[in-house]
This record gives sequence, C-alpha cells and structure tokens, in this order.
Amino acid sequence: MNSPTSPMGLFSVINFLMLFLSGKANDVFLSFNHQEIGKNFADHLYKDLNYAGIRTFRDDGGIYTGQKSDIKRAIQESRMSVVVFSKDYASSTKCLDQLVLIMDARRTTGLHVLPLFHNVDPSEVWEQKGLFEEAFAKHEKSFHKEMARVESWRAALKEAADLKGKERKQDR
Repeated sequence: MNSPTSPMGLFSVINFLMLFLSGKANDVFLSFNHQEIGKNFADHLYKDLNYAGIRTFRDDGGIYTGQKSDIKRAIQESRMSVVVFSKDYASSTKCLDQLVLIMDARRTTGLHVLPLFHNVDPSEVWEQKGLFEEAFAKHEKSFHKEMARVESWRAALKEAADLKGKERKQDR
C-alpha cells in the first residue's frame, strides 16, 4: 500500500477527485484534526489538491476566517468534503462540529463526502471504540448539559464512517 504522503498515495486521491469534479466548480472542503496531522498528511493533501487545480478549503486557509458561519458557508458552497479520520479526530470538538455540518449538507444539498481513514480502522470510527470511545467519555462529562450536541456528533461519525472511503495505514 502506498504511503499517504508518497506521490502515488496522494496521486490516487487527487486523481479520483479530479475525475469526480471535472466540469464542476472544483471546490473541496477538507476536514481534519490540525493538531494531529496538520503538518504532514493533511498539509500535503491540501497543497497537492490546490496544485492540481482543485480549489480546496479548510478552516485555516483560503478566504474563510475559521468562524463557524464561515465554515458552514465553505461547506455549503463545496461540491465535496474530504474527511480525514485520524486517531484523535473525535477529541476535537471543532472537527466534530464540522462533521455535523458536513453530514447535514450531504442530506440537504447533496454534498459528496469522501472519508479517509488515516492510521485508524474504519470500524473504530463507526463503532466509536478505542480512542473514539475515550474521547466521547470526556465529551459526555464536559458537555453533560448539551447531550443533544454529543449525540449529533455520534450520529455524524457513524453516518460518515458508513460511507465508502480510503484507508491509509502508515505515514512516511
């Protein structure tokens, strides 16, 4: 299997997106945990997508300032969202809030969602086991007065993990 940051690993994702988005606005919203994979896989993917002519948005780049209304607009204006699930994705409430917006846009506007599983088994995400289970135990304590929000995160994770995606095991 190709490394996600090797030219062939990223090439296959970029090639898929270029074929899928040809003739469209070429907008992709990239969702990932910045603290965990922001300086390696996700940055390479972001740069390579833009280099390939695919206008790519993330919450710290482009014309969007990172405010929730700007992120929501970026998601709604995109043709596709690539969600990079990593071991600590669920520990970020920012990522989980984005995921809820992404899955809402999938249902309401037809946004296409491509999940990528980076060093995490898709079943861990879908079943919310391992680090995902630990993250939600913390969220339930921190957000005990906002359990509807926590449940919306759980539902969005399950729905997104149920989509067909690409699994990436190693980071080189």
